[in-house]
Amino acid sequence: MEMKKNILVALSLTISGTALFPSPSVATLTDPQSSDADIVVTGNKTTKAAIVDFIRTTIATPKGGRHDGQYARFSDPVCPHVVGLSDDNSKQVEKRMRGVALAADMKVAGPGCSPNVYVMIVADGEEAMALIRKKRSRLFGGIEHHERERIARSGGPAYAWKRIQTGSAETGALQNSDEVTVLPTTGATTEVPVMYSKVKSKIKRTTQQTMTHSFLLLEKDALVDLTTVQIADYAAMRSYIDTKDSKSRQTPEYSILALFDSPISDEKTPNAVSEMDLVLLSSLYNSASDVSASLQGAAMAHRVEKELTSRNDE
Repeated sequence: MEMKKNILVALSLTISGTALFPSPSVATLTDPQSSDADIVVTGNKTTKAAIVDFIRTTIATPKGGRHDGQYARFSDPVCPHVVGLSDDNSKQVEKRMRGVALAADMKVAGPGCSPNVYVMIVADGEEAMALIRKKRSRLFGGIEHHERERIARSGGPAYAWKRIQTGSAETGALQNSDEVTVLPTTGATTEVPVMYSKVKSKIKRTTQQTMTHSFLLLEKDALVDLTTVQIADYAAMRSYIDTKDSKSRQTPEYSILALFDSPISDEKTPNAVSEMDLVLLSSLYNSASDVSASLQGAAMAHRVEKELTSRNDE
């Protein structure tokens, strides 16, 4: 009973009126050796094929497939919130996550913003997930029950999911949202708002896939000997991108997403977000959101290749 109470306290979430209490400091990480205000990346010689493969293996396959589906991303400015660490470490991780977003040309909310990116440090991931599914199932949004089960049984030490909704590509308004005003209807009032658009194109879509909230649970024991920079950079990549889970992707060792992959020697453990990580994130948030995933991926690969080439020429 005490364990369940501690998990509830550690989550500290506020979504659509669903609130839990603030958390105590339950873990302390190693302070970063360099300033968390500076985003320093490590470059790697990368072929175009490797770039395309990195995109396809990192980003989750969209519903409907690459030709009919779309890659999701945040439309609103991101606002990270970390719980389960000491106050100082929580602030360091939040600040670094903001820095990663800014370095990737993403929109970042100002002080006092309403959190939409949650990073939660818990003792037992499976127990925390079970408790959320039982007591706070609304946090999963429209995620189907079998997918919730898959996330809960993924084995940790990281458990991640996103609330993703269909929105208007022109206005950004969300369809059937319980958190914002729904799209206007055309003609008679119906129970399901109708997407509308003035764009007539065989390539562009009237809709886009919008991430409204991101949740990441990290087990405390897995953070031993890691710096706040490593935790923040991993959390940023897992939170800002709808990534595939580690069981279904082969992450390059240079990516911070390989932080919890095994076996990786201490010498090869990524110390921070890599150049490829950062350019991938930037390419996602600076590509068109109103086209298919296949076209998004092609545009992203072109941007990544161009960016890496220009940096190598400097």
